[in-house]
Amino acid sequence: MDVADAIALYLLLEQQPGAYRHALERLGSPTTVLAANARQWRAVGLSEAACERRASWPQGRSVEAIRAQWLKSARWLEAERRGIWFDSAESDAAGESWPRAFASLPKRPPLLFWEGDDSVMGLPQIAIVGSRAATRAGLAQAHSLAAELAQAGFSVTSGLASGIDGAAHAGALSVDGRTLAVLGCGLDRIYPPRHQGLAQRIAQSGLLVSEFAPGSTPEPWCFPRRNKVIAALSLGVLVVEAGPASGSIITAQAADQLSRLVWAMPGSVSSLQSRGCHALIRTGQAKLAETAQDVIDDVLPTLRDWYGGSSEALPAEAMLQAPRADPDENGRHLLALMGWDISIVDDLLAHAGLPADQVLTTLSELEIAGWIGAVPGGYQRLSP
Repeated sequence: MDVADAIALYLLLEQQPGAYRHALERLGSPTTVLAANARQWRAVGLSEAACERRASWPQGRSVEAIRAQWLKSARWLEAERRGIWFDSAESDAAGESWPRAFASLPKRPPLLFWEGDDSVMGLPQIAIVGSRAATRAGLAQAHSLAAELAQAGFSVTSGLASGIDGAAHAGALSVDGRTLAVLGCGLDRIYPPRHQGLAQRIAQSGLLVSEFAPGSTPEPWCFPRRNKVIAALSLGVLVVEAGPASGSIITAQAADQLSRLVWAMPGSVSSLQSRGCHALIRTGQAKLAETAQDVIDDVLPTLRDWYGGSSEALPAEAMLQAPRADPDENGRHLLALMGWDISIVDDLLAHAGLPADQVLTTLSELEIAGWIGAVPGGYQRLSP
């Protein structure tokens, strides 16, 4: 399959999966579809708008221009560390494996662009999503949950957005874990722009994916599709903080429809960022999760299926048997400051006498090691 022809056709059909699949089913490969004229497109039932674009094409972006953009779109990695998965009989015949998580889905993105280490797609994934306007407590929870899940052998999946998404990616990277970011734009258009550095770090050791072609700008209609890909790739979705009508709720609902596991973390009843989580729990769409252990316990049966029924290979079970690491000086200081009461993150930040990022990192390390656990409102010591 010619990559530039596939991208050109996808763009001509405004990156609409249904129209793209229909064109291939009726006319053949992307190359043959592009060779057909507007009259032939009308004959197979493509929209009038698509036929008009075909009649005036190539105009603006020719196949060669698209090929050139694809070749230069990977800014950080060598060419062999990026590619496209195609959902087509032609790709199946060529032995090109479609991502395992999508194998049983009736409707998959027809093209999925990737950059980084594509083996990450073969790891069991847990999605962590939440509010862009997250609280400091929510950011700390997302960071520590992601770190603990990454150490358990899961790839942490999220959407590279501000707030909870970014904290989840950073948490996985903080323990040299794997993380996968699903973008709502082309891989050459990182959004938000301030996550350029984070995206580069993910590309080096994890994976960036998008169903949108290079050059695609982040548009409002792109993000619901991005959220559905996050749900499809994951064994389950954990919502840390979310407003009642946020994109995270769309991700959770998509996961539920795909028979994926869904969890939500409770929070303060006075917090707007907790209302979406509470609604998911109240309506039975999500299970209540207070710690990463809750997620691990629920996902283990699914994980056994993922590893072919063998419990010996389960990274999560191996983690549960690992000895607890002793806290460092900062960890001992925070444990002493916490005592045995529930400690609010904002209070710890105010009284620890340490930089905020150091407090959040130390809390993550203490939770991963099993010294503290996340509870509604903050953290609590688990044992002497």
